[in-house]
This record gives sequence, structure tokens and C-alpha cells, in this order.
Amino acid sequence: MSIRAAQTAALSALQTSQAGISVSSENIANASVDGYTAKSASTASSVTAGATTGVTITSVGSDVDSYLLKSISQAASESGYASVFSTPLETVASGFGDIGDDGAISTLITDLETSFAALSVSPDSQSAKSTVLRDAEAVADELNSLSATVQDQRASADQSIEDTVNQINELLYKIDSYNKQLSGTADSTLSSSELNDARAQAINDLSELVDISYYTDSSNNTNIYIGGTLVVGSQVQELSYNAAGAVNADTNFADVTVNGQSISDDISGGELGGLIELRDETLSDIQEELDNLATTLMDALNEVSNLGTAYPPPNDLTGTTQTDLTDAFSGTGTVRLVATDDEGNAIEIVDIDLTTIATVQDFVDDINASGNLSASVNTDGTLSIATTDDDYGISIVNMDAEVGGDDEGFSAYFGLNDMFDGTGADNISLNADWDADSSRLPVGTGSDDAGLAVGDSVISTSSSDITEALADVFDENISYSDAGHLGSTRTTFSDYGAEILSDVAQQASAADTEASVSLEAYADLVETFSNSYGVNTDEEALMLSNLESAYEAAAAVLEITQSLMDTLLEAVR
Repeated sequence: MSIRAAQTAALSALQTSQAGISVSSENIANASVDGYTAKSASTASSVTAGATTGVTITSVGSDVDSYLLKSISQAASESGYASVFSTPLETVASGFGDIGDDGAISTLITDLETSFAALSVSPDSQSAKSTVLRDAEAVADELNSLSATVQDQRASADQSIEDTVNQINELLYKIDSYNKQLSGTADSTLSSSELNDARAQAINDLSELVDISYYTDSSNNTNIYIGGTLVVGSQVQELSYNAAGAVNADTNFADVTVNGQSISDDISGGELGGLIELRDETLSDIQEELDNLATTLMDALNEVSNLGTAYPPPNDLTGTTQTDLTDAFSGTGTVRLVATDDEGNAIEIVDIDLTTIATVQDFVDDINASGNLSASVNTDGTLSIATTDDDYGISIVNMDAEVGGDDEGFSAYFGLNDMFDGTGADNISLNADWDADSSRLPVGTGSDDAGLAVGDSVISTSSSDITEALADVFDENISYSDAGHLGSTRTTFSDYGAEILSDVAQQASAADTEASVSLEAYADLVETFSNSYGVNTDEEALMLSNLESAYEAAAAVLEITQSLMDTLLEAVR
């Protein structure tokens, strides 16, 4: 080998060692960067005229298993999906409390049953009536509170959906930026290799937020899809979503869209998919269970309370059902309306044959034709019946009346003696008139004696059959339709409340376990990736030491060959 050839080989070795030192230094510097893969310089011998003349660097980068990258992306999506359920469900479960707690819904229902039983023993006790109403209000307030807790978490999830969409858009633009920098380039430099790492990490971050599919084309451009919608190709297609703001059980949420087209049905994974399911299914199912308890409780207790009358009878009754004077009315049997004095004795008796009534107006007209009673439909659409003299009271005796397709009692049809009003757990409330005046609570039924005459007793202070019936309802196995996670069943109010508590607690526990398992699976894959492609600082330090030795050796060869060259030049002179 000539001195010149030796110098060329030594110079190439020096340059290669220098490049290797740069690569190892970069590896050590980026060892803690998420997604960074250890780079290496690929070398090849330089051959000139059939003779080796040195070494050259052919590429700088890392050879990463694309299947492992996609497995990590999938695991990130599953982990992101599972992560959103645990905290909201724990919050809801905490609000529900535990079975047996003083404030738990099942306990409050049992308290109401106990107070009804006490009232049935002393139906004339205003204190016992107040206790019933206080306990009834506690049940309604707790259902309101539980519903509010569920809806607060739905509102939080809805806002998180908007925030997550914004994060997704930021990542889409970041990936698009990497695409533009990498498009058309080969993975042959340290900077392009680092950009590939950064893009792969951005894809993992995106996968954690929403389930995606992707592929990298021949131009090194990574295309991102959500379902069948291309969101990163030649340009970014942004996702769009605006949170609803105030949220209740009846809120209808908008769809997540791209260019005005809904992609909500395509989203099933990642945090976004989890949040949508949490808001629209998981929490809605819990609300449905609460509503099932609330409406079943209301219907059963209202059915009984509407068969009764208070002692002394109040001088006015206002319904809860919406109606109109022109509404058709279909009923059979007879209903008795009695104007009474303050001791429950009849002042006037009005028996109405419901088969003669075709509209609400007909019924109102029949009442208004009496001497001591009047009826009207209020501006809010509710029926009111009152006495014309404030010293008198109104007692409704159902007799054998059946109204409407559900064969309800007359008072129940209009809701004239409803204990509770509302449409579900979010708005169930105690009869406001009873809350203001506990004496309006129905305790017994009025006389259905066919021979009842003016001056006869309609209801007495000792009447208690309604309070006894109300207490008995709590021991009955009531039919519940399927709702949320709970199938159709027959059980007591208290036991159904306990089932809801148990269901929520189990969901919270399962969500916590699933989040932990999914995160661990994701972490295991990331660790596998790191072990395979991450930076081992000990190895890099050893590599640096070897490269420095090689650099020094190459430098020594250069120095020797230069000295030889100088000696030869001197000899020539």
C-alpha cells in the first residue's frame, strides 16, 4: 500500500470514528427522550480499482420493528380508553355511599317506610305527619343529588371530549409537520432518523387519544385514518366538537365531525372513545337505574295516596297532570266529590257518573254546577278543584271510578293527591302543598257509603287505612323494568336502591382493574421496545471509549504517514 493510500484510509477511519462519536453522544444525550431509539452508523469498505481504500458511512439510523410499533399503538389506544372510566365512577360511587350508610338511598327509603308505619298508628299526629314528609323529602333530595352527581360527571366527560378533540388536532398537525420534513427523504441522516422517532411517538400519543390506523407510503409520508376517514394525508382534516355546556338527563349531544360529517360511530377506542361511552352509555345507564327507582317509587306511592283524603280535608286540590278543557275523557264508574266542614262531615255530596263525561270540560261543568265546589284548568294545564267557602274542605272518594287506558283512579289520573311530582330522579320532588302544610297528607279514605247524606261523617281523625297501605307498599315486591345494568325484576324499593349502589360500586372496581391491566400491558410493550431499541448508556459509553481509541489510532497513522511523506520529500530535495 502506498503512503498516499494509507493516508486516505486513515483519514476515512478518522472521519468514520468522528461520526460514530457524534452518534453515540447523541444517543446518550437523548436517552431519556420518550420514543427515542438508539442510532447506529452503518459502514462499508471503500474500494478503488479492486483495492480497499478505507471506510465510509452509508447511513445513520435505527431499524425498528414496524409490527411492534403498531402493537404499541394499539395498546396505547386500549390503555387510553380504559383510563377514563375509573375516576368518574369512583366519584359517583362515593356519592352513592355504601349499603347501610345513614345517607344511602336504600337506608332513606327504609326510614320512610318506618315513618309511615308510625303514622298509621297515630294518624292524627301532626308530628308523625311531619316526620313522614321530612323522610319523603330526604328520599327525593337524595335521588336529586345522585342524579346531579351522575350528570356532573357526564358534563365533565363532555368537556373532556372537546379538550381531547383539540389535543388530537394538535397531534395531527405535529405529525403533518414531521411528514413534510421527512417526505421524499431516506432514513440516512441522524436528523431524519430522529424525526422518524418523533413521528412514531406522536402517533403513539395520538393512539392514546383515539383509535387510528396508519401506513407510511413510499415518500415517507404517514397517512392517518380514524375509521374510514383520512385525517392526515396531503393535509390535515381537523376534528370538530363543541361541548354542550349545561348537561341534564335529557341533553342531546352533538357528534364529533370532520368537514361537517359525523365520525362518532367510527370512534371506539382511545380516551375519546372511552369518554363518549362514559358519557352516553356508562353514566346514562346509572341514570336510567336511578330513574327507574324514582318513577316506580312515585307511581306506587302516588297510586295509593290518590285513593285517600286528608283530615281535615283541604279546601283546594291541584293536580300534577297536564290537561286541557278540550281533551277527551274516558272513564267508567262513579267518583264522589264531597264538600265537608272542618270535622270531616258532609256539606254537599256530588256523585258523578264518568260514563256521561266526554271531555274535561264536561267534568268541570258538572262540578261548577254544584253549590259548594268549583273546578278549572290552570294556565299551566293542571286541574284545580276547590270549595267556594274557605271554611269547607274537599274530599274525593274514588268509589269504583276507572279512567284512561291504564284504568287509573280519578284522583290519580289528574294527580290531585300525588305525594311526589316529577319525571325521574333528577326532578322528583315532594308535593309542595304538603311540604307547606303537613295536615294535607292523606291518611284515610272517605266514605263510599251509597246512603251517605249531608251531615254524615266522610272521614274521621282516626282514619288510617291509607297510611297503612302506604307502609305496606314498602314490603311488597314491586315490578321493575330492565334499566342500565339491572334486568327486570320484582323486589322492594329498598332492595332495588341497594342493587343500584352495588352495581355502581362493582363498575367502579372493574374500571379501576381494567385501567390498571391495560396500563400495565401498554407499559410492558413500551419496556420491550425500550429494551430492544432504546439507549443503553453503559453500552454507549463503552462504544465511545472504543471509538476514541479508533480515532486516536487513525490519527496516529495519519501522523506517521505524514512524517514518512515529509522524510521522503526531504530526501528528494
